[in-house]
Amino acid sequence: MKPFSPKAAKALAYFATAREAGRMPHAVLVAGDPRGEGKAFAEELLRPLFPGTGPGVDRHPDIRWIEPESKSRIIKVEEHMRPFNEFVSLTSYEGGWKAGVILFAERMNEASQNALLKTLEEPPERTLIVLVTQQPSELLPTVRSRTFFVDLGEEGGGDAPWREEVLALLVSPPARRPLEIAAWAAKLGEPLAAIKGQAEEAEDAAEEAERDPGAPEPDKEAREARIASRVKEAQEGLFRFIQLFQRDLLEAKTGGECRVVEREVAEGLAAKYTLEALLKRIEAIETARKAISRNIRAETVLFLLARDLSLPQQRGGGAAAK
Repeated sequence: MKPFSPKAAKALAYFATAREAGRMPHAVLVAGDPRGEGKAFAEELLRPLFPGTGPGVDRHPDIRWIEPESKSRIIKVEEHMRPFNEFVSLTSYEGGWKAGVILFAERMNEASQNALLKTLEEPPERTLIVLVTQQPSELLPTVRSRTFFVDLGEEGGGDAPWREEVLALLVSPPARRPLEIAAWAAKLGEPLAAIKGQAEEAEDAAEEAERDPGAPEPDKEAREARIASRVKEAQEGLFRFIQLFQRDLLEAKTGGECRVVEREVAEGLAAKYTLEALLKRIEAIETARKAISRNIRAETVLFLLARDLSLPQQRGGGAAAK
């Protein structure tokens, strides 16, 4: 596994100090990739509480992991949360800590979050609950308020195959003319359309790495659910990257820190927009992300997004766009 980011390493050092002082929190909310550093962080956070687990911390009998794999990709009360709450309330099998990890925590529906809230309000002793998500804002404020928040700062698209292609489009937004908007939207649609094939390849690789010799073929329905889950993750990651890029323009406008694009580039683009226009563009990206997640036709969503990110004709010698 690649080394932890500086943010993650600093957070782990904090928890090591808290553990030694007997002040570990009962619940931690990790903003990070549930298939990448977010999950790895959760494993590393738990490992000192369960000595001798080595790399198999996710298989320890006193740790319950939840990851949505059904077709709906929703973490439900009856299927997931009630068994989860019951598990963490029981006495530890080895007499030590109990832990529960929920990957893709944003996929808990409201009923599941409320069920979890009861455990967060009255947590058992020597119990740690870890929520991992790239969308912490999707959780109820009452759930967020009862967790210790760790932001791993996994921003910038990482090693995503679409990163450079999408970045090139973002630094060259279309002019506000229908043909240019349509062409730009079509180019953005290419990496979005490729995500399904990439998800299938990733699932094939994961199955091959985990399959035991002589084991039966994976359940087809479960496989399709996992692929659908990977597609959704990648789509959300792509739109999060676009949103972070737009936020960089806002930061460049107000003297803040740029995270996914060079500051000089961000400042050059930000100069073309008013502060109000930049804020509206961030809202437009969030609207597009939600529309795609609800399976609204991608071509329509991307055309509207391209229109909202386009550069209007400038007036009066370079006034900022509105």
